[in-house]
Amino acid sequence: MKNGEKLLKDTILYAVANFGSSILSFLMIPLYTYYFTTSEYGLWDIVVTTSTLLTPFITFELVAAVYRWLIEEKRLNKRKRIITTGLFMILRNLVMFNILGLIVMLIFKIPFGWQALLFINVSIASSFLQQCARGLGHNKLFASLGIIQTTITVAFNLFFIFALELRIEAFFYSSIIASLLVVVFAWKVMSFSQYITSSAYSSILTKSLLAYSIPIIPGAASWWIMTMSDRYFITAFLGIEYNGIYAVANKIPALLLMINSVFFLAWKDSAIIEFSAKDKDHYYSKVFQYFFRLMATSVIMLTLITKPVLWLAISPDFYSSWKYIGILLVAALFNACALFWSAGYHGAKKTKVIFVTSFVGALVNVIVNLILIKYIGLYAVVISSFISFLVVWLIRVVASNRYFKITIHYQDMIVLLSLIALANFAPFIFGPLGLLISICIGAVVFVAYNWKGLRMVYVRFLSRRTKV
Repeated sequence: MKNGEKLLKDTILYAVANFGSSILSFLMIPLYTYYFTTSEYGLWDIVVTTSTLLTPFITFELVAAVYRWLIEEKRLNKRKRIITTGLFMILRNLVMFNILGLIVMLIFKIPFGWQALLFINVSIASSFLQQCARGLGHNKLFASLGIIQTTITVAFNLFFIFALELRIEAFFYSSIIASLLVVVFAWKVMSFSQYITSSAYSSILTKSLLAYSIPIIPGAASWWIMTMSDRYFITAFLGIEYNGIYAVANKIPALLLMINSVFFLAWKDSAIIEFSAKDKDHYYSKVFQYFFRLMATSVIMLTLITKPVLWLAISPDFYSSWKYIGILLVAALFNACALFWSAGYHGAKKTKVIFVTSFVGALVNVIVNLILIKYIGLYAVVISSFISFLVVWLIRVVASNRYFKITIHYQDMIVLLSLIALANFAPFIFGPLGLLISICIGAVVFVAYNWKGLRMVYVRFLSRRTKV
């Protein structure tokens, strides 16, 4: 299937861009943990979490719908219709949200309310332009926008911290400036004005876009509950300073999610395009085998290196975060598996399945948190994430048989999950030498399981470029 090579090309493209972005963000962690208190870092994490929750309700998930329609449309007049219609509806919703936000801020005193309102607006604008670039086939532009935005954010953070000695305001201002510059840059490069004309607006298309996007909203909210609502449980039951520790603990799993997001960007395109192919089940199954091996072996390596890396890199106030990272990495693994299946559902345009499964997972997450958080503290939060993502993935596997069937290689899964369990215990029971030996073994396992995929990347792409 020729799209397999396209999937590999797009994955490598997104990997280069996302790797750069993630490395820049990761390198800033030592500065943030030494400069900001656990409470300040926890407060910023709450702001980002709340913004993520509000976005689907503001946009009606029309950003996702516009991308979904654009990716299969090549005619200019149709693309104008899609972008104009989606943009008009999002702008209308933003106006209503801003009016409501201003009224709320006049009645209640909300810390950093104005900054948060502007942050949400520019984040939505940036996201819309980036997804349009992706839907229009400007994959290189889309990949570069992420690293441009991260680079600008980091640069302005350094300026605001060292030159102006700002505290949490530095996060707001740098993020807002970066999003605005990305919008301007993407608009100019794509000559985006050509896609916007009032005559292209379509009320008929509006209904189609909403029929696709509305079911995603509760699903997105449910996904938010599983991935981010933990911050509210921590703040309410344990205190804002514990949220700062939890935010740092999530930085290592964020590296795994980076690997997943890189792949998922390319995989979602492929899964949608190939959905009508007769051999899609074989294609989906083969891709999942490589995907699971990469993600599982990455979990093993990240779990083993976490403790020594954090000991070297971060403030002692945040060091205890290493204890929770192993379970969070397992949760991220099942999160990735659930998202893998969701791409197939997008191909089938069965977004209601995504909502139902996400809702069940969210319910499980809340129940486990409420039952355990008073007794085992932060461990309740990481365990609830692990259980909820596992439940979502298992339900999606069963429900997918009506639309597509992915063959799971259980031998791989049993061996790798067993090794992941051992890797989680290793930092607690081994000293430095034992942990070093474990890391070496983990590296061998990583290469052994991913050798075929790594060789394929080298033969098909890297070796060709070397010869040129």
